[in-house]
Amino acid sequence: MTEVNHARATTVMETGFPTKIEVRDLNFFYGASQALFSISMDIPARRVTALIGPSGCGKSTFLRTLNRMNDIIDGARLEGSVKIDGLDIYHDLTDVVALRKRVGMVFQKSNPFPKSIFENVAYGPRIHGLNNRAQLAEIVEHSLVRAGLWGEVKNRLGTSALELSGGQQQRLCIARALAVSPEIVLMDEPASALDRAQPRASRT
Repeated sequence: MTEVNHARATTVMETGFPTKIEVRDLNFFYGASQALFSISMDIPARRVTALIGPSGCGKSTFLRTLNRMNDIIDGARLEGSVKIDGLDIYHDLTDVVALRKRVGMVFQKSNPFPKSIFENVAYGPRIHGLNNRAQLAEIVEHSLVRAGLWGEVKNRLGTSALELSGGQQQRLCIARALAVSPEIVLMDEPASALDRAQPRASRT
């Protein structure tokens, strides 16, 4: 895996919102290959921030540095700092599981678990200790509503998520990310896998 183009970012201008994520002098390497070069930026809280650039420029790599998803890649190495609410997420004492609960992620390619629709959405709350069925059902419904999928699946929550269309699977992954109420949601071109909205039938 290599990303040869430089990823550049500029500091966010004053927005009136406090800084949520602070990135300073970030360099990232896949083995001997450098993918990100000297990124410094402030990302404000309660705002949508978009990263725009050509394919292969390092956008996905950068997003994965914000919740340490790159940790699972052999040979990956980061220099610089990433702080969320002033705390260095790369500190040795950082609880990575707790970090990823705070910072959810939706990938470009849908990746539902080979479980039921219900269990896909309930997965995150379950691994964080919630097992009350009524509470899980409420979270599942709320998350699916927010992802625009509830009306299509509410009568088949027990069926496999793999039976959904590609666009439905992506919305399910969005619902799954929202189910743990993350403070930050990272989205890596999530709309690229969505179905087009179907035109409404005209009335005569």
